Amino acid sequence: MVFKKILLFFFLGAGLFIFSCENAFELDLQEDPNFPAPENANIDALYASVQVNFAEFINGPTGAFSVNDLTMQLSRQRALIANDYANAFSPQTFDNIWNQAYSDFMPDANEIIRRADAVGLPFQGGTAKILKAYVLMTLVDIFGDVPNTEADQGAQFISPNRDPGADVYAEAEALLLEGIADLGDPAAAAPASDNFLEGSIPGWINAANGLLIRLYVTTKLVNSSAGANLMAIVNSPDFATTDFNFQYTSNRANPDSRHPFYEDSYETTDGDYQSNWFMWTMAEEKENLDPRLRMYFYRQVGQVPLDNVNRFDCVFSPLPDPASTPQHYLDCDPRMPYCVGSLGQGYYGRDHGNGNGIPPDGDIRTVYGVYPGGGKYDANTFQSPQNAGIDGGLGAGIIPILPAHFIDFFRAEAALTMGTGEDARALLESAVRASIMTVTNFARATDPGSLAEVVATVPIVVTGEDTLPSEEDVENYIAEVLALYDASGADQLDVVMKEFLIASYGNGMEGYNMIRRTGRPFNIQPMIQPTAGSFIRTPLYPSAHIELNENATQREITDQVFWDTNPANFVK
Repeated sequence: MVFKKILLFFFLGAGLFIFSCENAFELDLQEDPNFPAPENANIDALYASVQVNFAEFINGPTGAFSVNDLTMQLSRQRALIANDYANAFSPQTFDNIWNQAYSDFMPDANEIIRRADAVGLPFQGGTAKILKAYVLMTLVDIFGDVPNTEADQGAQFISPNRDPGADVYAEAEALLLEGIADLGDPAAAAPASDNFLEGSIPGWINAANGLLIRLYVTTKLVNSSAGANLMAIVNSPDFATTDFNFQYTSNRANPDSRHPFYEDSYETTDGDYQSNWFMWTMAEEKENLDPRLRMYFYRQVGQVPLDNVNRFDCVFSPLPDPASTPQHYLDCDPRMPYCVGSLGQGYYGRDHGNGNGIPPDGDIRTVYGVYPGGGKYDANTFQSPQNAGIDGGLGAGIIPILPAHFIDFFRAEAALTMGTGEDARALLESAVRASIMTVTNFARATDPGSLAEVVATVPIVVTGEDTLPSEEDVENYIAEVLALYDASGADQLDVVMKEFLIASYGNGMEGYNMIRRTGRPFNIQPMIQPTAGSFIRTPLYPSAHIELNENATQREITDQVFWDTNPANFVK
C-alpha cells in the first residue's frame, strides 16, 4: 500500500501508469532473486520510491516524527513542548527517522545505484548517490556513529555495528563526488519524474557541489583542509548555485501528497505551536519588520487578546505579562519575549521548553504560512485556517533542502571562521537579499488568490498584494542587518548566524547544526525552566536500534558528534 501511494504521488500529475511494488518485484523474483535482471526492473518506480522516502525521512508523513520535527524544535524554529531536555524525547520517538532511513530509503537507493551502474543510467545512479550522501550526513548529524558498512546487507549482518561518524561522512563526500562524475556522463538523461530539479543535470551538479560546501563548513573544526576544499569548488569556472528543494503537490486524497505543514494547520486541528522567540526575532527584535514574516506565518488575530485567562499557560503568570519574564530570560536578552511572540501584532505560539498542558488557544494560535508549507499568505485577513484544506497554496510547498542562498551563508561563515579570504559582509547581503526574493517569489507563485483578495475597502481598497514588502521595506531591512554587522564591538558571526537561522526556516537541520557548530545566536531563547538541564548535543538512539540490535548500546544526550569539538554546555 505504501508503494502504491508512492507511485500515485509521483505519476498522478504525469498521467503515467506504473504497476505496484508487489508486481515489480514479482517480475524480479522470476529471475535470480539475488541479482534481478535490470531489464525487468521498473527503474522509474524505484526512482520514485527513493524520492518519496527521502522526503519522508526529512519531513515525515503527517503524524510520524521526522528529522524536521526534531531539529526545528531544537533550533527554535518551532516550539519545543517539553519541560526539560533529558525527557523531551524518548528512544521510541526516533524510530520513524531510523526506519525511514534504513528500511525504506537506503535499500531502494542502493538498488537504484546498483542497477543504474549495471544498465547505464547515470542520471538515476548519480542523483541517488547525492541523496544517499545527504541521508548519511543527516544520520551522523543527529545520532553520531551509525551503521553503514554492515547496514543493508541482509542476513549477513543482522545486528550491524556502528561506523565512526567521521568514516560515514567520508563516504558521503565520496558519494557526492561520484554523483557529480556520473552526471557528467554524456549518456545521462532525465527520468520520468524528478520532484527536486525537474531533470536538470546542471542543477543536480550544483546541488552536489553545494552539499560539499556544506560538508566542509560542518567539519571545519576537525578538517584542516576544509577551507581549501571549499574554495576549490567556489573558484571552479563552472561553479554555480541552484535552489535544491523537494516539491510537494496540492493533491488532498488518493494519495495526500501535500506538505505536512499544511496538513498540520489547514484541516481540522489546531496545529503545531510556533516559536515565540523566532516570531519575535522577525517581528520585533529589529526596527524593521522582516520582509518574510507574513510568508512564514499566518495569524488568526491582529493582536493577542487578554480577555480570557484560560487561553494561556505562561508558566510564571496567568497572562502574558512582560513584568513576569523570568530572570534567566532577561539575563540572555532584556528584550526576550515571554509567553507570546508579539502581543500587539498577534503572533502567538509557545516559549521554548514549555511542556505544560494545552489550553483552549486554538483560535488565536499562529500557524504555518505560505512558505515553505504551501499555506496561506498573511494579508491581515485573520481567519481560522481549519477549513478542510481549501486555503492558500493548498499544500503545494517545498522542503528547502539547500536553496542557493544557503551557499552564500556558508561562504560568509567560512570567511569569518576558516580564513577563506572572501568578503563575509558582501556574502551576508547577497544571502539575505536572495532569501527575501526567493520567499516572496514563492508566495506569489503558490498563493496568488490571497494576493488578489480584497482585505480592506476603507479608506481605500487594499488587496493582499498591497501588503507584500515593498522595495523600500526590503532595502531598509538589509541596511539594518548590515548596520548590525558593522556596529562597533559586534560579533559579526552572530549576525550572520542569526540571519541564516531565519533564512533556513523549514529546514531545522541547518539550524541545529549551526547552533552546535558556532554557539550562535547568542540571544537564542533558553528553556523556560532554568533547571531544564543540558542541551541535546545528540539525541538518544532509537529503540528500533537499541532493542533489536545485539551490538547496540545507548548513549547520553550530552555526547557530541565527531565534528562538534566545542566545550560542554556550549549551547543553551
